Amino acid sequence: MTLDYKILWIDDREEFFKNHKSYLEEYLEDLGFEANIKTYGSFAEFEEKEKEASHQKVYDLFLIDLNLDHDKTGDELISQIRGNRILTDIIFYSTSLQAVREKVNQNNIEGVYVTSRNQTDFEEKVTDVIDVTIKKVQDVNNLRGLIMAEVAELDRLKEKILLLGAEKIENRHLEKYTLKQIKKSNTKNLNKVEKFTTEIETIEYSMLLKQAGFIDANKKAYATGEILDKLDITEPIGKKEFSKPYIQNILGMRNKFAHIEECDGVDENNNVCKVIGNIPFTAKKCIEIRKEIRTYKKLLEEIYIKVEEA
Repeated sequence: MTLDYKILWIDDREEFFKNHKSYLEEYLEDLGFEANIKTYGSFAEFEEKEKEASHQKVYDLFLIDLNLDHDKTGDELISQIRGNRILTDIIFYSTSLQAVREKVNQNNIEGVYVTSRNQTDFEEKVTDVIDVTIKKVQDVNNLRGLIMAEVAELDRLKEKILLLGAEKIENRHLEKYTLKQIKKSNTKNLNKVEKFTTEIETIEYSMLLKQAGFIDANKKAYATGEILDKLDITEPIGKKEFSKPYIQNILGMRNKFAHIEECDGVDENNNVCKVIGNIPFTAKKCIEIRKEIRTYKKLLEEIYIKVEEA
């Protein structure tokens, strides 16, 4: 699971989407996820546009109006979905709730839930199942994987900012600044630093980034801050508020999950739980981590726009 929670929603009544979509988006946002909801007016339309099974497997949840396709009975639809090896949890909803329940029970298939089209019933069922799908993968190893993948994405966003910033700042200041930072912190790279220093009048930032491990995540964070400073960017954030807090909050957390084994401990309420360093592994903490990553992702996207405009 990533920070994008992907929902496939099949219903031929557009009004039903509109009545419930914002509620589900807000619910997922409160859990630290970004709602990515794709809608289709029929199962046939879904099949036509997403024929490849690899595309079908990326969803975290299916929401399907069982009344929508009058040429298929409910059990045929379930059989076809499972026959395509789609193992995603599914919620069928209908005005004929009892008939839907009977069809699901007859097929005896796991991961299928049913509810009515009533607003309260529908929203409660969907949020309950969302919670279940998250709990299935919310263990330490899965959170480690999510953090590694998302922080790597933040690194790629920083690289885009650095390449753009290097074009905007005169006299190859950013290249000089970065080489100076590397020289101070890593004696193994001294020879490489000296080599690039002799070529400073021609070296491009893209060449520095191509040197594996040469500019680590910390240096990218400091260099991003330097761009903010040299281009006088203070909104949405300035150098002082970005570089060190990013390193502490994001990279510090990433390093703990990457290198420290979980052990038994307690949370802030003295309840027994697993801990990674000083980080308690609780549902509340998982939400905080997801929200923090999303906050910095949004910040970096906004920084890129500001650098582009500078």
